[in-house]
Amino acid sequence: MKKFQFQFESVLKMRCHKRGLCRQLLGEILQTDQRLIQQKQNLEELRKAQFQEIRIRQAKGVVDIDGTTSLRFYAGQLQAQIQTVIANRKIVEKQIHECRQALASAEQDVKAMERLSDKHREQFLYEQNRKESFELEETWAATQQTRVLR
Repeated sequence: MKKFQFQFESVLKMRCHKRGLCRQLLGEILQTDQRLIQQKQNLEELRKAQFQEIRIRQAKGVVDIDGTTSLRFYAGQLQAQIQTVIANRKIVEKQIHECRQALASAEQDVKAMERLSDKHREQFLYEQNRKESFELEETWAATQQTRVLR
């Protein structure tokens, strides 16, 4: 019996590879998003700590203008960094959306090729069984004919 060979195997492999690349890229982008989330949380904690330090200094009753000014300036810088991280997250969210769409498309392409492969395999097996049945019938008919001739 012949072995089944899908004629579009290379196309199927290429589409599977493309799907794998899409998955890998999506994973990398999601990791980047997680890092940005963590970075934003760290910056917000630092900013809150600066304001807490200002409150502690003012609670003592002594006003340290230079210290408070430098703490407020640093808190402002932290806020600017937070805004930058938020802007970067928006960009990453767009990339995640586009990557998910590409992955869905790649999945559909692979599924279509797999269905085609299954269909071709079934057709191949059907033809092989048909040939085998025909050969068996010919062999049986030949043995019956030799029995009659004897």
